[in-house]
Amino acid sequence: MKTIGLIAGGGQFPILFARAARQNGVKVVAVALKGEADELLESEVDVCSWVSLGKLGRMIETFQKAQVTEVAMAGAVAKTKLFSKIRPDWKAVRLLARMLHKKDDAILRAFTEELEAHGIKVRPSTLFLPELLAGILTRRRPNARERRDINFGWNLAKEIGKLDIGQCILVRDQAVLAVEAIEGTDETIRRGGRLGKSEVVVVKVCKPNQDLRFDVPAVGIQTIKTMKEVGASVLVVEADRTLMFDREKMIQAADDARIAILSRPADREKASELDGLMLELNQLEAEVGGSRNALLAVKPRITVNSSALRMAVVGVGYLGQFHAEKYAALEETNLVAVAAVERSRARRMAEDFSCQAYASHRELIGKVDAASVVVPTQDHCQVARDLLEAGIHVLVEKPITATLEEADSLVQLAKANNLVLQVGHLERFNPAVVAAREYVQQPLFVESHRLASFTERGTEVDVILDLMIHDIDIILSLVPFPLEDLRVGGAKILTPHTDIANVRLEFANGCIANVTASRISAKRMRKVRIFQADSYLSLDYAEREVELFRKLPEKGADGFPEIEYQQLSVADTDPLEEQLRAFAESVCTGAKPMVSGEEGRKALEVATQVSELIQQQGGRLGIGFRAKRLAP
Repeated sequence: MKTIGLIAGGGQFPILFARAARQNGVKVVAVALKGEADELLESEVDVCSWVSLGKLGRMIETFQKAQVTEVAMAGAVAKTKLFSKIRPDWKAVRLLARMLHKKDDAILRAFTEELEAHGIKVRPSTLFLPELLAGILTRRRPNARERRDINFGWNLAKEIGKLDIGQCILVRDQAVLAVEAIEGTDETIRRGGRLGKSEVVVVKVCKPNQDLRFDVPAVGIQTIKTMKEVGASVLVVEADRTLMFDREKMIQAADDARIAILSRPADREKASELDGLMLELNQLEAEVGGSRNALLAVKPRITVNSSALRMAVVGVGYLGQFHAEKYAALEETNLVAVAAVERSRARRMAEDFSCQAYASHRELIGKVDAASVVVPTQDHCQVARDLLEAGIHVLVEKPITATLEEADSLVQLAKANNLVLQVGHLERFNPAVVAAREYVQQPLFVESHRLASFTERGTEVDVILDLMIHDIDIILSLVPFPLEDLRVGGAKILTPHTDIANVRLEFANGCIANVTASRISAKRMRKVRIFQADSYLSLDYAEREVELFRKLPEKGADGFPEIEYQQLSVADTDPLEEQLRAFAESVCTGAKPMVSGEEGRKALEVATQVSELIQQQGGRLGIGFRAKRLAP
């Protein structure tokens, strides 16, 4: 072999393949997929042509011109792109049309057959890299519970592999948390890890009929980093049929994170021998000094930084405990105290986070720099006012206060004392909102639904202040024009306050927003749809997904504009953690907070008008009222 073709996707695999091939005296002609392959590849190959995903004809033409008769496929292609921003050429369209289904192996086999029909043979991607095949164990070994999960997950993963769905499955206590679909291994780990919380077993296998020429299961240091993020404790791969990138770094990272990596033989008898050996070793270890696996007990992560802000949480109920947990973990903050009238609960939380407990927020004065106020809405103003008057920066949960007069007093006090007053409108930090924001230019129509099942928490206020205010705040932040009219409808069903409501917001630029909120629905939904002159965005708060449809200048055969579909990349971030980090940054730098007191007051003003109008109509649905034009 004098020349090998390389179809290069993302990651380091194509670069490693090219280096190994050239070290063996083989010329490399690469077709690099735009938006996937690393630009460094150009310096590692003899010829490099960049081709967009879906341009099959261009790819074949490139290889034929270079007289390439053998190729290998290396590197990842984000599966979501198969259903997003892709414009296939006619050769690819015909290939896809001939397929009965679009499963991974089916697509790759059809692609391989098309290449070979043009005289281009596909070789294994491990052709020059046999040393990358996995088979290394970490210092830590799986415990008894994890071994049961491994056996349970392994058998299921193999069965699922027969259906050509995915290669990865997450298990805890012999319950399936996640099965890999189109999102890929890392996102599957994140999804399952969020459900399992900790000590999750990740099993990644080779499908029974997997064609290793173009699809070899692979893991690397990023796999370990993702597992560490979600507290997963064991990674199981299939021996001799798995690629392991950055092997030394990966093993070291796993050891540091107390994650076990097990390379399991496919042969049942050999796998049983390995299970028996691990059992004997764990028993011996317990006899001579106790299992090292006891170190995996999950406790709140606490950081102590002498230069960090001194933080406190006032209120230790459902939300307050999460504020305390995040402050204790952030490097920018030290949780020094919690305060609540429920002394026993405050003491328990203080013990968990190694901080002080106080019965009154006034006892925090002189001891902290900033505080989260997470108490019932009717107490927001009094607690926040006391803290601001004492020179303490405040993050107050939404709504900012119970009345506009109270909100005005806090805004003025924070401004007079040059302090940060941030309002906890958490959806501003939802990663789906963050991803969508840059594509929102000038909305023409917005439709929002926030439906929830009934719970007693939050029922001291109506559904407008409990739920709808989230969407009011988001819409006001996306439409920078004065609000002119309100038309509302709502009703009390289970509580003394409005439980379901609908409002139509009309802005000075002509934009209309239709907002629905319910806390008595059987079906949960948190979605917003944004229509613009040239695009449409569909945002799912709960699933953290954003779909973008854009109108293109080109017209199709039917005379209508062509539509481009794209599923936006959404970061896997914790909204509350990001909110508290942003608050700390504003306190340190003096920058305006993401959700200022003025913005919180504006959302409260609109929510209050909605509530008042519904009160006026006596709880009868379907009757509209026109509100006065709001002051800009």
